[in-house]
Amino acid sequence: MDWNSLGTFFTFGVKHVLEGWDHLLFATALVLALRGFWEVFKVIGIFTLAHSITVSLTVVRGAPLLPEWFVEPCIAASIIFVALENIFLPGSAGSVRRLAVAFIFGLVHGMGLAGALLETLSDMSGAVVVWAVVLFCIGVELGHLCVVAPLSGGLKMGRDQGGENFHSAALRYGSIAIAAGGVYYLLASLGLLGGASAQG
Repeated sequence: MDWNSLGTFFTFGVKHVLEGWDHLLFATALVLALRGFWEVFKVIGIFTLAHSITVSLTVVRGAPLLPEWFVEPCIAASIIFVALENIFLPGSAGSVRRLAVAFIFGLVHGMGLAGALLETLSDMSGAVVVWAVVLFCIGVELGHLCVVAPLSGGLKMGRDQGGENFHSAALRYGSIAIAAGGVYYLLASLGLLGGASAQG
């Protein structure tokens, strides 16, 4: 592996997120309840910081921090948790509590992201590894932004036109759909859906 190949890690990060519906469902659940750009920036920023920490720690360790059989169900449970919180505690969306939730579950999501990255770093060392991790994390964030940015814009336009009725309906029914997706991934991660499996 050489410096000229590092760009592939950026692409890998983008692709991994866009194909990882479990991570996208979690990010969508976080954003769905938010009303303004600053709230979105804070929550997604905390989520980014958290998963970047565990991705980096995993790479430094050279092995998963926790076993996959534990991490994957936790990722699925995080989707369900935030979706249910949106439904039953909608006022917590911009709170310190929500920031803490984003950070704690972000650490877990980072372990899932790192699992895929580790496989590609086996023949790398030194500064190349550092840059590979940085580019991968940047790619992950771009992947999130590809979904979060248009979603936030669409929700704002909906609120501008439909007011509180639109916000309440989008939050409730969107969160119900996200919770259903989380249940699917939880069952898949526990091996209860036959050949299906959750994506890391």
